Amino acid sequence: MKIDKRRLYHLDWYLIINGLILFAIGIFNLMSATSSFYSGSYNFILKQLIAFLIGLILIFVIIQYDYRVIANHSKWFYLLAIALILLVLMMGMIAGGAKRWINVFGISIQPSELMKPILVLFLANMLYEKKRAGQALSLKEISMPMLATLIPFILIVKQPDLGTGIIIVLTSLSILWFVGLKKSTYALLLSVGAIIPFIAWQYLMKPYQKMRVLSFINIDADPSGFGYHAKQAIIAVGSGKFFGKGYMAGTQHKLQFIPEHHTDFIFTVFGEEWGFLGSIILFLLFLSFILRCLKVAQSAHDELGSIIAFGVGTIIYLQFAINVMMAIHLAPVVGIPLPFISYGGSSILSVLVSTGLVLNISMRRYMF
Repeated sequence: MKIDKRRLYHLDWYLIINGLILFAIGIFNLMSATSSFYSGSYNFILKQLIAFLIGLILIFVIIQYDYRVIANHSKWFYLLAIALILLVLMMGMIAGGAKRWINVFGISIQPSELMKPILVLFLANMLYEKKRAGQALSLKEISMPMLATLIPFILIVKQPDLGTGIIIVLTSLSILWFVGLKKSTYALLLSVGAIIPFIAWQYLMKPYQKMRVLSFINIDADPSGFGYHAKQAIIAVGSGKFFGKGYMAGTQHKLQFIPEHHTDFIFTVFGEEWGFLGSIILFLLFLSFILRCLKVAQSAHDELGSIIAFGVGTIIYLQFAINVMMAIHLAPVVGIPLPFISYGGSSILSVLVSTGLVLNISMRRYMF
């Protein structure tokens, strides 16, 4: 594959450096989070680095092809992702009471993570003509995008993986808002949105998911069960105070008080060791990355690129905001990783594929 030097020149190095800094922080944080595990940090760090290298290869492949060509094939990516999610439901690996992974040549893959950037591509390809025409979307015009969102949402929630399902729905709704809706469509969506929580409570949510919501409303409702973990997370972050306890000096996660502190609750490790000041710096790095995605969306050559970059920025923002809010008890506990930081090969691949799409859009502003 021949490398076009113009592509390297027009790469968004600001976005690349921002992402590399976040990943580097994630590696050091993961090293601390897993240092107390029986097998130590070595296996976790190695797997995370391998996933990162695979992600870099995918970025290299993605930027070789015009994003419009990639988007034109998004239907096939979408169908493949749906097929993989169905395969998970039929013969996936069970861990922690959920069936979310399939084993491919000894490697565990979580297809629901890969659905995030694929769905953004698919929706963008469906909607960009409408945005280019400046046309506000009616209920009929959003029916297919909503169906394309509803299918993976239902399949993913059945695994069960409510966190990823929530990210997919919120990202899709954000994209529809970005394209533009008629007032009557907004009114209908708000009406439906008001009753969905009741339907989900009655028919979709598992008993343990309901307990998480109840413990969020009243953390003392189950102090030795679901509320216990939320309390320990608050204690860990709060104990970091302003400057933190220092790298590798956190006690709450080392003593195993916090569950999944290398994945969904990894912010508690960072907050405990680096305190309020370190957390603010981390927040600014995420804010910088998200704003860069939005800047690419604003300056994209066409509406297709604009929607894709906006969708990627939305995914990163939602995961970052909900993960941190979950750790400090401002949101119910759901399985949402912190981008670049949480342990998980599929999560890293999803984030890097998304980043590759934004880099693709940014560099082709000058190459038409």
